[in-house]
Amino acid sequence: MGVPAYMLSILHRQQLLLKEGFVTRYPLDWLIWEPGPWRPARSVLESNLESTQLPGSEQPARPTGEDAICFQLKLPTDGDLLRVGRSTTNDIVINDLTASREQFSLRWHEGAWMLEAAHGVVTVDGQPVEEQLGPLRSGAAIALGDVRATLLNANDMTARAAAFKARPAR
Repeated sequence: MGVPAYMLSILHRQQLLLKEGFVTRYPLDWLIWEPGPWRPARSVLESNLESTQLPGSEQPARPTGEDAICFQLKLPTDGDLLRVGRSTTNDIVINDLTASREQFSLRWHEGAWMLEAAHGVVTVDGQPVEEQLGPLRSGAAIALGDVRATLLNANDMTARAAAFKARPAR
């Protein structure tokens, strides 16, 4: 359970240091939690038991900066599931009250990721997912509640890390 997570700014520094070796060090696919509105759960109980809030239902917190949280997806075996949602029992925890406790799963199938919707509304590239969608392409935009995520393969993640530009602190 659980997948490694890094801030994009840290991966940017790693990419500057490792250069071509970055993709060798980080050869797997990524799910990127993009910066944006945020309604964090304030406790494990709230994360695991609170009802899902509707997107845009109240004024969200907005972290400053453009740093994203990057989840390195596990080396998949055909049929394995990676569960994504607000509950702390998921493989990828999205600590936002507009995400369902068990929002969706990613399944590795025949060399590509498939998205299986579990609860709540999930869209991929603006299209609602009723049950299952895939294969997903690198760069697929996934929306759950107010949360926006992007699926990237290792090469696209290398380019994203290289292109990151931190804004100066105020």
